[in-house]
Amino acid sequence: MTKIVSVPLIAPGFNRLRADAVWVTIANWADGFDEHYGKAEVIAGESSYSADEIRARCFSADAEKTKRKKPKRFRHTYLAKLLEMFAKDLRWYNEEQKSLSIDLERFKDAPFVWQHHDLFQTRGLKLAKKLGVPSVLFVDAPYVWESKKWGVHRLGWEWFAKRRGDAHPCEKADLILVVSEDVKRAVMDLGITESRILITPCTVSQKMFDQAKGNELRKSLGLTNNFVLGWVGSFRKFHSLDLLIEAFADVSSNIPEAKLLLVGDGPERIRLQEKVESYGLSDRVIFSGNVPHNKIHSYISSFDLAVLPSQSNEGFHYSPLKLREFFAAGVPVIASAVGDVETVITESNGGWLVPPGSKKSIVKMIKKIQGDAASINEAGLKARSYSIEEMGISKQIRMIEDYFGIQS
Repeated sequence: MTKIVSVPLIAPGFNRLRADAVWVTIANWADGFDEHYGKAEVIAGESSYSADEIRARCFSADAEKTKRKKPKRFRHTYLAKLLEMFAKDLRWYNEEQKSLSIDLERFKDAPFVWQHHDLFQTRGLKLAKKLGVPSVLFVDAPYVWESKKWGVHRLGWEWFAKRRGDAHPCEKADLILVVSEDVKRAVMDLGITESRILITPCTVSQKMFDQAKGNELRKSLGLTNNFVLGWVGSFRKFHSLDLLIEAFADVSSNIPEAKLLLVGDGPERIRLQEKVESYGLSDRVIFSGNVPHNKIHSYISSFDLAVLPSQSNEGFHYSPLKLREFFAAGVPVIASAVGDVETVITESNGGWLVPPGSKKSIVKMIKKIQGDAASINEAGLKARSYSIEEMGISKQIRMIEDYFGIQS
């Protein structure tokens, strides 16, 4: 489009949506709209943010996140958790009854309104109706469906939360974007027809990785002459970092120059540090702590090889942002063959697959690849090429435009 228009992206407030990776995804979409249409604004709560302002709030260094807190006995009872969940859902439901206070004039030429799906969230859909433009609902996962996967149950009001909180926004949206086939099936189970759903896996802002300075970071961390294995993300059990550390313990004895760089933070960090110490690997494994997302590209670009482990394929429905970031940086990946990850690695030849949960296979693959610089370089080039051609946000914007017949 030659005319500059402003595209609104509607999201809950920061006090409600706390997952930094989700905010990065929202910022990546905002970057894409900004580049394609001229301007994009993220409306979070009642405030407006640019993509850069969103990123600046993500993954800020916060040592408090890693501290172990003594549990309060009552809060950890089943009844207490149930009441806490009910109160939170009720608060979110009441919030959605409020109108979005926004100046419609600055969005009068918007081609559509993009909204991130969250429980009961319909403010973006209402805004689209006021503007007389289509609404696009981006669904990481239906909220109640995903909550149940983590053992969260809504005894007595689950049906209402599912129908009003998940199905209702999907029914009102003109187009639904989902991140994987599994999420697509979950949305269809809400009664949504397949023709209204497009699969748009998580994507990254390629321009960030074009500015990466991995060599400078390696030098600052004293890794210039090392073979660096890396991982980024939130330190949580489902990310299978135990598997990665156990594999590295075996690798380290055979590859003395190997080091493991773990970028991020989370509730599992202290336990994992203790595990590393028990292996006597404190000088071989680096825990960077949280890194502001506008600097993450330099850390990823410092990796020779990224590792993306998973214990099991059961219930895996994600489109991992970290895999896209590895590819955007041209870093090849050893990954467990699960879900969307298996598809991307197979199509791109930007890495190597191993069976889920197999430490032995990870170790064997690292040993095989480590001395083959040509194969690592070739896979890295293929990963970056695939990122630019197949993972770019511009491709997904064209899919939206084609669906609505928007000329650009």
